[in-house]
Amino acid sequence: MKKMYLIVWTSLLLLVPLQVFAQPKASNQIPAREAVPASDIFRTKPYLQRPIGDEITICWETNVPVVSWVEYGKDGMLDRKKMLYADGQMICNNMRHHFRLSGLEPGETYSYRVCSQEITLYEPYKKEFGNTAVSDVYTFTLPEKDETDFTVLLFNDLHSHFNTMDSFANIIKEQQIGYDFVIFNGDCIDDVNREERAIEVLNHLNALADASNKPFFFLRGNHEIRGAYSIEMRKLFDYIDQTTYGAFSWGDTRFVTLDCGEDKPDSTWVYYDLNDFSRFRLDQVAFLSDELSSPEFKQAERHILVHHIPIYGDVGDSYNPCFGLWHPLLKEAPFDISLNAHWHRFTYYPKGKLENNFPVVIGGGPKPEIAYMLILQKKGEQLTLRALGTDGKEKLKLEL
Repeated sequence: MKKMYLIVWTSLLLLVPLQVFAQPKASNQIPAREAVPASDIFRTKPYLQRPIGDEITICWETNVPVVSWVEYGKDGMLDRKKMLYADGQMICNNMRHHFRLSGLEPGETYSYRVCSQEITLYEPYKKEFGNTAVSDVYTFTLPEKDETDFTVLLFNDLHSHFNTMDSFANIIKEQQIGYDFVIFNGDCIDDVNREERAIEVLNHLNALADASNKPFFFLRGNHEIRGAYSIEMRKLFDYIDQTTYGAFSWGDTRFVTLDCGEDKPDSTWVYYDLNDFSRFRLDQVAFLSDELSSPEFKQAERHILVHHIPIYGDVGDSYNPCFGLWHPLLKEAPFDISLNAHWHRFTYYPKGKLENNFPVVIGGGPKPEIAYMLILQKKGEQLTLRALGTDGKEKLKLEL
């Protein structure tokens, strides 16, 4: 009888799949990748962000995980090296890079280049590396605290129209327009669903601004709020205080930037209860109140207000919640001008035209025939605003 049981049991074992007894252990290892050529490592050129005080941020993207560093210095030298650490560990094996340089001397010109070496294998006890990409050498200059002269270019509502960007880039080159920094005032990267598209447009904006040598401030419009990639897109930029509104000084001039959020109520069905811009606008009431009473604002010689959706003007029945919230503070604020966008039509309102305590200029739209580049220039005590179309002709000139 025992012999029969043994035969039956042995027969049953032969019917059971071998993997029941030989289950492989789950692997925790990532195999090494084949190294890419150095020319394929950079996804963007470096672009400059947040030039405030004695600091500036250098950003860039790579196509593969890397270890990165910045080489920089004065007088054309690259004798300093910046690497990033967090709690003793080097920040690496990543593809998005924001390097904040500090302790710089305002008024001095610095040279720099960025370097990224591919990491093909990153294991607990073994690392392997590929090729190293080294950028060209670029320069930047931070303004001195009492600097009286600057030129800033402002673009709005480009809506990813590369032909409009190219037209303005040609005008800057042909007319030899020198400038210190750029402000993108909303709806320049619009309704983005994929990171690849956002990077494609960003590369065009970087080229327009010459962003490897000239810093830019990226203000959000309502179309940057839309699309599957909209929340992640904010990580491409180094915002002041990590918010999409703020204030900064360029020499003796104070810039205040606000964010109106969406152009329809939070309850609008297309938002699916995923927005709370009502609270967001209230937060900016507190920010604006503090900013207007700050020493930086009070001591500045000139004051510039910039936001995407206009709160002053012939808005008709348009949704305009910011007027009721912000106008009580702005009606006495000593701004020299407010620079706005969103309407896709160029408009100028002199001071006092529609309850505005300062002139208001609203930029054009994305198509070449309605697009305008604003040039705000300060020389000593003189402040001038010009608007140029894509044909290079002057639409407006204001002495402020």
